[in-house]
Formats: sequence, structure tokens, C-alpha cells
Amino acid sequence: MFYFNTHPLLDQNMRSVALQAIKASKKLGAKIFYDVNLPLPLWQSSDEAKLFIQQVWNLANVIEVTKQELEFLCGIKATEEFDTKNNSSSKFVHYGPEVVSPLWHENLEVLFVTNGTSKIHYYTKEHNGTVHGMEDPPITPFTCDMSASGDGIVAALMRMLTVQLHLITDKEYLERTIKYAIDCGVIDQWLLGRERGFPPKEDMEEEVEPDLNGIRSITEKEYRTVGPVI
Repeated sequence: MFYFNTHPLLDQNMRSVALQAIKASKKLGAKIFYDVNLPLPLWQSSDEAKLFIQQVWNLANVIEVTKQELEFLCGIKATEEFDTKNNSSSKFVHYGPEVVSPLWHENLEVLFVTNGTSKIHYYTKEHNGTVHGMEDPPITPFTCDMSASGDGIVAALMRMLTVQLHLITDKEYLERTIKYAIDCGVIDQWLLGRERGFPPKEDMEEEVEPDLNGIRSITEKEYRTVGPVI
């Protein structure tokens, strides 16, 4: 299975190399997995982004998009509110096959639509459905990193599909694959929370005896700006 995302399309030389690699892989019988991972602010315009995505979209056998990316590609006006506590049901809506049909092409076998670890949707020519997961695992009060879970989810989907390619459109196997992917996404969030630690309690006394090993809690500001642990 050959994996790629939208990032190589940003540069003309990288785009040319990526297209050659994709076509060479297809000649060798590989399945093509396209993780859209759309960095919209890096494009000149949304129209330009759609134009270059279309060049590779029709070459992919398996595609993974987020709910927001699906809405962008289908021209759906998003009703979801960000950075609020409004947990509207629109966040979990499952779009019918008629909504995603404009994105379908003859090479496409499976389309995954993800929304963190909360819910993953799948579409094939014969089936469509959803698998419920866990909404924003409360690892620490500040941990809610859907980008971290996204990497784990995509890697898990690829792993499961690669070992059973003949079941790539089987409904039962797809749902089992998604459950495994959700578990991997949750674990990735746990790992991120463990690396960055827990915030101090509001009622904690100011004078706290320091830990002998240098372990301490961090503030929310520190959590949101701290770099990754290497």
C-alpha cells in the first residue's frame, strides 16, 4: 500500500515526483491510500487547493478525510462551532451516500470520514455506516489533540487494510478495522497527555515541596506552548 497526503502537492517538483511514485506503485499492483490532511492556509486559494487535490483524488483506492475536509470538498456550509462548549449534534452527523457521491470515482473502494476519536464514518459502493468511539478522552484537563489521534487512526487503518487487502470493502471487517483505529487514536492522545503532564490544581497551596526527580505540574499556558518531548 502506498501512502501520501496533500503536502507534496504544495511544491511543483514534489508534486511531479509524488505523481510519478503513485503511478509507478499502481503499475506494481499497490493500493493507493490518500490522507487528505488539507493545510488550507498554505494554498493561494480554496479553488487552487481543490484543483490540485483533484489531480490525485481519482488515483486513490482508499481516502481518509476529516468531517471538516469532507464539508469543504462537497461545498457544505459547516454549522459546527469551534472553541466553545456547544456539543451540537451536527458534529456527529452522518452524511448519506448521495452527499458524498460527487466525490466518488471508479478507482475508489473505501472512503473514511473521521472526527477525532469520537466517530468514524465509512463508505463503499455497497455499504456505508459509522462506528462510535470516545469523545475527547479526558486524559488531562488540557488534553484534546485531534491531530495526534489522527496520525494514530490513519496508521491503524493502513495496518488493518494491508494485512487483509481482500477484505478492503467487507462491511464487518471495515467496522472491526475502525474500532482498532479508534483505540490507537486514543492511545496516541494518552501518550501526548503523559508527555506534557497535568496542570496544577487551583486550590493547591503556593508553597509546594519540590519533587526529588524534578517532576512538576505545568500551567495551561505552558501546556499549550510547550514543544514535543524528544
